[in-house]
Amino acid sequence: MKRIKGIKIYIIILSLFGAVGCSDLLEQEPVSITHPDVFWTSQDNAEQALAGAYGLLKYALTNQANFLFWGEYTGMTFLDSKFWITDYIENSGDFVLAYRDASRDWTHFYRVANWANTIEQYVKGMPDEVFESKQEKDRIIGEAAFVRGLAYFYIARIWGDAPIVEESLESSSQLVDDDGYVVTIPRSDELEVLDFALAATNKSIDLLRYSSPGAEGWAITANKASAEALKAHITLWYASRDNDNGEMIQQAIDATTKVINNSGTSLIDYVAEGEVGFNRMCLGQSETGLFEINFDSDLDEAFRIETNAGNHVGATLNAPIVYQNRNTGHTLEYNADRYGNEMMNTDPDRENDMRKDLFFYSYNDNSDNFLSFLMKYSHTSQDPADPQNASAQFSESNILIFRLADMYLLRAEAYARQGNAGLAMADLNEIRSKANVPDYMGATDRGSLMKAIFDERAIEFVGEAQSGFDRIRMDYFDGVSWANQTRIEKEGYFWPVLPGVISINPAIVQTEFWRGKL
Repeated sequence: MKRIKGIKIYIIILSLFGAVGCSDLLEQEPVSITHPDVFWTSQDNAEQALAGAYGLLKYALTNQANFLFWGEYTGMTFLDSKFWITDYIENSGDFVLAYRDASRDWTHFYRVANWANTIEQYVKGMPDEVFESKQEKDRIIGEAAFVRGLAYFYIARIWGDAPIVEESLESSSQLVDDDGYVVTIPRSDELEVLDFALAATNKSIDLLRYSSPGAEGWAITANKASAEALKAHITLWYASRDNDNGEMIQQAIDATTKVINNSGTSLIDYVAEGEVGFNRMCLGQSETGLFEINFDSDLDEAFRIETNAGNHVGATLNAPIVYQNRNTGHTLEYNADRYGNEMMNTDPDRENDMRKDLFFYSYNDNSDNFLSFLMKYSHTSQDPADPQNASAQFSESNILIFRLADMYLLRAEAYARQGNAGLAMADLNEIRSKANVPDYMGATDRGSLMKAIFDERAIEFVGEAQSGFDRIRMDYFDGVSWANQTRIEKEGYFWPVLPGVISINPAIVQTEFWRGKL
């Protein structure tokens, strides 16, 4: 079993402690709370509230394996699934069905953001004397601001335009005006949402300090480097959505450089360390992690392997880890017809890429009787309550949100956008060297460099729910059957908004592409 230093994540019962999900405003539901003085009185309570924010974030990302649906399957690089929900959403690769309520509903992210905002506001007003130090008070506020910024960044990447809720919602008076009309909030422009996320992230950077691998809470709670990594993502996304905004590109370069120079992290050398290094990265809190979602059966935080996609484990671990049977119909599998197969198997530089064997189960066996599966979520431990049941396993693999390799490749992309081919290739080659891939020797025009960087990200972060977002940010849709010019012009790469949200809050307007399709 995984033995780590960390905090136990508690899901706070929000109505008890005085916070209500922001989606309650968007859905026009009445709310009420107890008096805040009963809770915001000690550092222990503030820490518990912060743990609740992380717990809500964890649920928003992992509920019914949504992070994979939002950021992985749509990229159509390597992975496919035989599970019926994925087939339903993909619709034979067209991605034109109404999807499912769980993936269209932004409720959980607004609850995350609202609870984080509540923590920021109340902890700021608490006397410094109830904390171990002023630094500890600032840390709690900074971590909450990071969670809020990350929640809004996910909202922007998944839905684009979205409502912005600036105040913490705590009473029904905030949902109903003086004349008795229910308050509604329309969708703000995507760039405004990104600005809001960036402001929260900058606040967290100002308040947090650097940590180091091995420290308590490393990578599973935010530190200054985690926040700078988030800033790098937000600013580069912003630049891509704002005609290569030069200021934002430079901010992305500055943020990634600070992480690379100051975080204390280091890259996993797949050549030198092989499976040992790969396992350490996946189990989590390793020297390369910046922020990740923690799973540990010792802390009762893990999912059992189940034959459904109610969580990421159900979507990834049923085979070959347990059943070793291609007919289970539930597992994330390598798809030999996807873009990744062409990229990995037609580029001679990739012939000895270490990640083929480390990241996949028998990558090169594409026979009719066997398929290759993702290995990043393969780390398990037996359920002691059911030791004879081979399927009674717990996941021990963390979900990697930000890690150091991401920073190098984001910076390479930013340099490519600036036209600095030499620096872009230096960062790209740093990552390639760790996987036994020779230096990039291709063309140095922007388009060629962006493709090379996308390809590197596709294999390095396979299964980490990056490629779908990378497609949008890099405007690179080669090998994507659902992308066409008309759909892209109507922003059909964004997820549709749940119709139930719109029916309750008429200020919300559906994304253009999805109108009439739900």
